[in-house]
Amino acid sequence: MSMKIFFAFLLICIGTSAFTQDSWKICLDKKTLLQASTEDEKKNTLKISSADLRKGKTFTINYAQSSQQKGWERTISVYDAQDQELKIQTGKKLSLKVSELKRLLDQYKEIKIYTLNSPTDPKVKMHVRLRRVHLCTLVLQ
Repeated sequence: MSMKIFFAFLLICIGTSAFTQDSWKICLDKKTLLQASTEDEKKNTLKISSADLRKGKTFTINYAQSSQQKGWERTISVYDAQDQELKIQTGKKLSLKVSELKRLLDQYKEIKIYTLNSPTDPKVKMHVRLRRVHLCTLVLQ
């Protein structure tokens, strides 16, 4: 009986660790604007007013990865509505001064932020299909 309980417990532990998801948290200074773990362009759209941008100092996105693959790197990128890359940072965190974010939103009115996990080896990168994940869309109100 105790062996069955042990194996059941072991299966539960393995099962829950296999289903952990990546998640991200978007903050303006210490205020959390969005916390998500699923890609949804409608739900993950944030309307930001000019007044919000006057109050803060730093805009950050922290990406929590369920498991880190060896030989892979994560980037977080900012794009305009025409899909032109405006800024890119390597790592699990994107940090922008609010003045830079304000300048981008004043100029483009809407920006989209994506993440991409890609191999560091160029030979491997040629054979892997990469897909960027939409984290959020910021719209100036």
